[in-house]
Amino acid sequence: MRATTVGIISIGDMGLGIAKLLQAHDYRVVTVSEGRSKHTLSRIHAANIEILPSDTALVAQADYILSIVPPRNALATAQRIVGACTNPDTARQRATIDDINGQPARSPLYFLELNATPPRLAGELADLFVEDESATSTPFVRCHFLDGGIIGGPPIQAPAPAAAPDANRDTDRSPATWKRPSVVLSGPVVDHLPPTFATLATALNAKIVSHRIGAASTLKLTFAALTKGLTALSILSFSTAQRESLLPELLSHLDEYSPATAALARGGVVAMSPKAYRWEEEMRGIGEALDTQGGWDGVGASVYGGFAEIYRVVAEDTVLGRERVGARERGTSVDDAAMLIADRRRRGDRDEYQEPRS
Repeated sequence: MRATTVGIISIGDMGLGIAKLLQAHDYRVVTVSEGRSKHTLSRIHAANIEILPSDTALVAQADYILSIVPPRNALATAQRIVGACTNPDTARQRATIDDINGQPARSPLYFLELNATPPRLAGELADLFVEDESATSTPFVRCHFLDGGIIGGPPIQAPAPAAAPDANRDTDRSPATWKRPSVVLSGPVVDHLPPTFATLATALNAKIVSHRIGAASTLKLTFAALTKGLTALSILSFSTAQRESLLPELLSHLDEYSPATAALARGGVVAMSPKAYRWEEEMRGIGEALDTQGGWDGVGASVYGGFAEIYRVVAEDTVLGRERVGARERGTSVDDAAMLIADRRRRGDRDEYQEPRS
């Protein structure tokens, strides 16, 4: 039997971590490289991820597709996959590949929307995948939509705890453990998932949270409202204290009187630089979710629209916008990050050219 094939769009920091996690669990991981940056292409090659030539090939070969892109690209990504699904050539190519679930014909494709999008957009994306079989006699690929989100950082592999010496055991083949985020999923199709999904869910640490489209997105965004929201507040606080030459005193008082806040604030400000460009749109999605799902009638948009502007400033008006995960140069300490953000307008230090991120 062939390996279950999982397509990932795209191979950013989170996508790379999930790709490596799935490879470690013997999944075939594929992606499409068209339009990706040189940085992303180097990650794909370094991780030995299989590159397919087109979305048509991706839809034809995959059993599951995971969309892990910046929120602003979620709609275009879903539209690309729907377009490939409705291409008759895709359906014909897919039909030539054995079904992983042992059925005489290929099982439906499953599209897992794992981006930080508001519930309203999740509903619109789900509607794209609704099939009207009576509208056409042309072959198409059946694709089921799952609303989702990823809570936590990218999967990280770590050695298993050391065991007692055993002369008969090959220590070079000791199992590895993974620190994994939580993948939350929702939607009416959760009652009709194929047999292979249970094993995939175990590998991904996936949890079904509801039958409602938008529920997983709401859970993801309300979680991020607290974590990334605190980081935005910390950016405001630390950069203001820095301008008044009070940052050491602020940090000292946090350590003494609110050490848990101090640890979270420090960690968030240091880690956020390579992700700020993604978090701008996520903040707007959080604001929308708080207003529509939480009934805050514009308060969410007001508060988190402000947070979106904070991350935009970091990404576009400081050199921190050039930072990449795994290749950090600036902002690796609270002092440096606060200084760069505090001095943004005085120094006029803008990144005039950035290679497209993906």
